[in-house]
Amino acid sequence: MDCVCSYSKISLPQFRRFSSFNLQSSTLFKKNPLPLMVICRNNHNNNDEKCMFNGLTAPLVPTTETGRLLSVFMQNDKALFNGFVDKELERLDCMKNDALLRSVFSVGTDEAILHRRISEKIKLECRNTVEDIMYMFIVNKFSQIGVHMVPKLSNCICNGRLEIFPRRDYELKSIHSVEVLEMVKEIGWEDMSKSNVKDSWGLTQVQKDQIRHVYGASILYGYFFKSTSLRYHLEQSFVKTYSNISFPRSWLLKQKGVPLSDTESTSVDPVSLNEGKKYDNFRSYVTNLDDEIMIMCSKPKFKEAKSLIEKHCSALFGNESSEEVSTSFASLKRFVLEALAFGTFLWDAEDHVRKFYQLEEF
Repeated sequence: MDCVCSYSKISLPQFRRFSSFNLQSSTLFKKNPLPLMVICRNNHNNNDEKCMFNGLTAPLVPTTETGRLLSVFMQNDKALFNGFVDKELERLDCMKNDALLRSVFSVGTDEAILHRRISEKIKLECRNTVEDIMYMFIVNKFSQIGVHMVPKLSNCICNGRLEIFPRRDYELKSIHSVEVLEMVKEIGWEDMSKSNVKDSWGLTQVQKDQIRHVYGASILYGYFFKSTSLRYHLEQSFVKTYSNISFPRSWLLKQKGVPLSDTESTSVDPVSLNEGKKYDNFRSYVTNLDDEIMIMCSKPKFKEAKSLIEKHCSALFGNESSEEVSTSFASLKRFVLEALAFGTFLWDAEDHVRKFYQLEEF
């Protein structure tokens, strides 16, 4: 069973045709999130043991001083969180660039090796700190919608039984468009159309590795949908704004992904953007994406983000295991929705961090 550590092997399946698109705006909840409750069944006396989790339940613990400080801000003074993040990213970027310049200017001198090693050490320290910042940024996003993240499964499973409550489905869905949620239903990982309470809470046996694989792939789906939806709205806005402007036909054909002949590549005949790509909705846009754009939108752009996915999933699920746990469809659905949100917030984290700090591209 593949896991997220080899997430590059996970490919996005072909989307089927979807129904109409209705954009739902994100919702921020001012209230404090309820404690996360994990219900464990005791096989000896058939009683349920309830494990309550307050504060930060994120499975990955910050390893740097900056990460630990942000954790404190998250719990005690959220007003300081965003300002500290931006200033710390600027400081790290300056520190990394300064070390790199010293290494470059020292080439050919007796201190070249020393400065190169210092630069490598500072670069590693900066990367670890930035990963902690990105992770706490994601945790803060979950907090804003009133959701506690699922803690380490080793702390949740008791006598082979796992249930998570409250599910917070509404809050986790609120950050996505209705059409994205419909796409998730039809991917086939979970039958979200189940509405019967008995079916939702009926127990099923599932391997931990299976949950891990679906969770990791769902993160990539969340990232993909965030990236493509922004691209779609940007292109639609561009077409509406500049519909009366003409461009060379070769430019338009290139945008449509059509191979150009020698004649077409040199053609300068004007053509309006009204002749460009037209889609009924976001779903039709996604189903018509070419392979190059599909791959570009489906994976994180920076090494820090890829590393963060691997670390988070390893912290959440632990070592790979074929051990089976008894859980319900409702709890499995919670894992998928959380992973989709994580992927969406990861895109936001990348976008915010790179305004202040130069991330490492693949």
